[in-house]
Amino acid sequence: MHTPRRPGPPSARRPASASGRRALATLLVAVCAGLAGWSSPAWLPALRPGEDGPPAARVLPSAVPSPHGAVRPDPGAPLPGAAEVAAVAGPALEAAPAGRRSVLVADALTGAPLFEHDADSALVPASNQKLVTLLSLLTHADPGERLRTTVVEGEDPGTVVLVAGGDTLLRPGRSDPDAVLGRAGVRTLARETARALAARGAGAPTTVRWDAGLFPGPAGNEAWAAGDVAAGQIGPVAPMAFWSHRVPAGDGFSPARPGDAAAAVAAVFAAELAAALAEEGIPAPAPLLLPGPAPRSAAELAAVESATLAEQAELMVQDSDNHLAEVLSRIAARAAGHPGSIAGGRSAAAEALAARGIDPAGLELSDASGMSLGNRAPARALEHVVRAMVADGTGTLAPGARALPVAGGSGTLAERFDDGSEAAARGLARAKTGTLNSVVSLSGHVTTREGRLLTFSVVLNEVTDPAAARDAADRAVAALAGL
Repeated sequence: MHTPRRPGPPSARRPASASGRRALATLLVAVCAGLAGWSSPAWLPALRPGEDGPPAARVLPSAVPSPHGAVRPDPGAPLPGAAEVAAVAGPALEAAPAGRRSVLVADALTGAPLFEHDADSALVPASNQKLVTLLSLLTHADPGERLRTTVVEGEDPGTVVLVAGGDTLLRPGRSDPDAVLGRAGVRTLARETARALAARGAGAPTTVRWDAGLFPGPAGNEAWAAGDVAAGQIGPVAPMAFWSHRVPAGDGFSPARPGDAAAAVAAVFAAELAAALAEEGIPAPAPLLLPGPAPRSAAELAAVESATLAEQAELMVQDSDNHLAEVLSRIAARAAGHPGSIAGGRSAAAEALAARGIDPAGLELSDASGMSLGNRAPARALEHVVRAMVADGTGTLAPGARALPVAGGSGTLAERFDDGSEAAARGLARAKTGTLNSVVSLSGHVTTREGRLLTFSVVLNEVTDPAAARDAADRAVAALAGL
């Protein structure tokens, strides 16, 4: 199982808060995602307001430079030799309590391998599988797109239909334009619907339907372990949900998972609509709640919009959110012209890998989150995924490079790199973590002391001590930072 995440109130889950931006500003490094990507217009919409720095992490002065003024990866920076890399990273990884290892360290600018150990061995990647999902989303979808949850007129008189648009980060209350988790609020949607009905002179609807047909096929993946589903680590995916498939509690959420996430949203919407109609002076008895598709070309009454896909992708990798990964895989599938299903997500991911020239040998895409033990990925493929994002000259994949947690600074790496042998990488590396009972993985990019950007992937299987294995991976990355 993944290391449990600490649930908290919505304000604790917003990577875009003003104070968070100021704190993160001291960690960002002026290293770009490719020589041409900095001036590409495709980069700019993917950045959060006030956070226009580069994708890698390093201690900076208080003022974060703009992309056009940032220091680019310097091809003239000294490239460490393969023997030098092996001498510092090899011993750390050899000490990891793991029966199998797949490792690759490469130069981010040229792709030249600097150290590898069974780099083509296809091992279980755990949450490093989310890197493939991230690549698929950024390849197929617009990072600036927002997902719309709408209410339309029903086919029958006295009926409205709540239509799921893929936003599973809804909040029960009012919309919060500054949030990522909880940007769109169901209370706001209900009040806008009530105003629209009042303007039409319509009475209160007697029936509220909800349309959850955006994601066809099974809601759950048969490859997921029953114990992980029971523990809430993963579970059935719906095209609308509160708090990334959590149960609301007070002003926030509990660790519990809903039995039917879409139905739970519909029930709250119906109650909020009745209250909003009463405020408009329209008597509103409790409506009948039923699932059902919206009529084609139905008139829209109201809508709320999610955070951008780039912001949702950042939340996914920062928190290693399994449910959100499965949702974004289906969003990518739809953007690629496939059904928003498990199979559609696999097809979209395979196409994204092919588009970036990533060898599919050994890759098995069982799910999008990394919870399935049926996933397989060699370090070579995962390193190539990271390198595709940091070295993409178009800027399209740049949000993926900057989304990764900062070593010792944010997300799932906030409390790692915490002892002397690991500290050299603090603020110098970004990486995606992965942990299952017998799996530890870490893939990302790091800047050496001499200013060279390296990409790496470490996948450890048959792990007997996950904490010690994580420390070994962290020491290896810290050794790279010290070169």
